[in-house]
Amino acid sequence: MKKVLVLLGLLVLCASPVYAITGVGIGLRGGFVQNYDNPGIDESPIGLDLKEMPMLGFHATLGFIPLIELEGSAEMAWKKKEFTYETVKAEFTVRDLSFNVTAKYKFNLVPAVKPYIGAGLGWHWLGYSVSGDGMAITTPLDENRLGYHGVGGIALRIPALPFELFGEYRYTHIMTKQEELDTEGTNFSTILGGITFGF
Repeated sequence: MKKVLVLLGLLVLCASPVYAITGVGIGLRGGFVQNYDNPGIDESPIGLDLKEMPMLGFHATLGFIPLIELEGSAEMAWKKKEFTYETVKAEFTVRDLSFNVTAKYKFNLVPAVKPYIGAGLGWHWLGYSVSGDGMAITTPLDENRLGYHGVGGIALRIPALPFELFGEYRYTHIMTKQEELDTEGTNFSTILGGITFGF
């Protein structure tokens, strides 16, 4: 009986003119993570500059009426830095692999240009490593942590073309907790752009 009720609910949701699916899309994205504020790294003697990190990823979208879009994305941000510590040369690497879900509301002001705002959640795999012989430096521990974010951007879609371009600003807070370094919370901004092919 429960399965029947769930199935009926899904059918009603999909058939409703208010929440009908308007289209799906897949695409690529890229940009830069800026002002990466991780206290565990900031307090490290390495002094890694994380003011900007490259980011690449891909995404899939599901559109609903009225102008609501659900987006799932996978992204990787990373940075490496060579340094010398007590006469030993080494390399420090930080990586952030994330899987994100974002709900966006697009404003229908102009047919081809749609500003939007949104919010969502992400699961982040944070990795830190130092490569070098005889290194004894305290670095943040690898973590798998939940984060949340808010976004704002502009989508551009020319009716004659099968794709949409977008530019976006996103602010992210990850609930990190480095007990050894007595720090909590990682914050950063991301400037990104991409292309979405619709079906």
